[in-house]
Amino acid sequence: NSIIDIMATEADDLLANADVSDTEGKAAGNGSVIVLGERKVDTREIPVGVWILERIGLCRFRPRQSYKVLVYFLTFFCYTCYHLSRKPFSVVKVVLCPGCGSNTSNDSATKDGWAPFNNKNGHTLLGAVDYSFLFAYAITMFISGVIADRMSLRYFLTIGMLGSAISVALVGVARFARIHHIGYFIGMQIFGGVMQSTGWPGVVAVMGNWFGKQRRGFLLGLWNTHTSLGNILGTVIPSFWATAKEWGWSFVVPAFIMAGMAVIIFLFLVNDPQHVGLPPPVHHLDQPEFPSPVREREGEEKKEINFAEAEQRHREEGGDTEDGDGVVLISDRSHEQSDTVQKKKKAVNFFRALMIPGVVEFALALFFNKLVSYTFLFWLPLYVQYSLRLSGKKADWLSTLFDVGGIIGGIVAGLVSDLLRARAVTCVVMLILAVPSVSESAGRASYIDGMDDFTYFLILSSSSVYATLAMITCHCI
Repeated sequence: NSIIDIMATEADDLLANADVSDTEGKAAGNGSVIVLGERKVDTREIPVGVWILERIGLCRFRPRQSYKVLVYFLTFFCYTCYHLSRKPFSVVKVVLCPGCGSNTSNDSATKDGWAPFNNKNGHTLLGAVDYSFLFAYAITMFISGVIADRMSLRYFLTIGMLGSAISVALVGVARFARIHHIGYFIGMQIFGGVMQSTGWPGVVAVMGNWFGKQRRGFLLGLWNTHTSLGNILGTVIPSFWATAKEWGWSFVVPAFIMAGMAVIIFLFLVNDPQHVGLPPPVHHLDQPEFPSPVREREGEEKKEINFAEAEQRHREEGGDTEDGDGVVLISDRSHEQSDTVQKKKKAVNFFRALMIPGVVEFALALFFNKLVSYTFLFWLPLYVQYSLRLSGKKADWLSTLFDVGGIIGGIVAGLVSDLLRARAVTCVVMLILAVPSVSESAGRASYIDGMDDFTYFLILSSSSVYATLAMITCHCI
């Protein structure tokens, strides 16, 4: 009995001297929470790569800023790879069906293509492959959003990226295995559409967890250039192998890049700042479940409060504290409240999502925006080649100007929306500008002497189209 008493006393002393509260002590005993300086890190959610960064001290100086930069670039290159892996089929179309873009049949050209696409119905079959991908992508986007709300976003994106890499690689395998059945290509594109649908819900949800409202237009306008960069890389890289004998590598190489990025996401992506002991962004504090730095105290009349003032008040009331280096830290009280909030969070179902102000309106705007952008995504290289009578590689490279304009448009629209504080108005103006510019870019391509005009209107149309997408992204996150 005396030995047991001594052991119990020593155990009590150890717990009393530990730098954790009673609740945290229980979690730490299970190995789920550890204390790093002033932050409490959830080891169940922290990736292996981030754990290594924490142990060697790379994320301990200004941790909030360090993690936000890490998440910003990880999600940026993650979705860049998603678009990179979508583009190869549009690049290889001219190899699969050399005569599809011309108005007259060319027996020698179609003979050099790839069955079943090298016949008079080749363009119809290529279209069938495209809409198989898009139909699967559109339908499973609803399901992907539901799943993303109910599982770790890091696992969700990793699985989606690896699945996308496999689907892209299997299309390229058709060249090496001499597969000519249309059902195979349609099946791979359906599988790819399902896997690709994981990208947008996943990266938008992660960005929403980390970034607040301040300077959101510029930050997300710049971030949204991942779409254009992915399309550019997805055009340039496959074009090196877009020949009759080597087109399989146009799919395999992007697949390897996609798989490599999936591994990086699995090792380093942090889903939520609370997993590494950091506070949520300011705009999350205006939700009813949180303690009320944004809302007035009970009994007082509610009124709108500036988010910067809300954050300052939250700190003064004992929420987040700031050290000498300007690093925002979580106090014990806010950490416990955050844990409670995390347990109370529930996924939003489809019908509740429709009731959120602006969702239906922006969804309709995005519908027409995607109608244009995916037409260019899948058909622009082939259209440019036969409209301007260029070689396949030159047509591929010229088509990247559409995405160069997208980079410009997204950044400019983000800056304008921050200055005017009117994202919806910016979105409407860009949609209106897209109408004549898209129409003119198509018309100018019909003339061989219209190269300069075509280039100008192509960049202008893409700037307006992708600017709209950037503004919708700002609203969604």
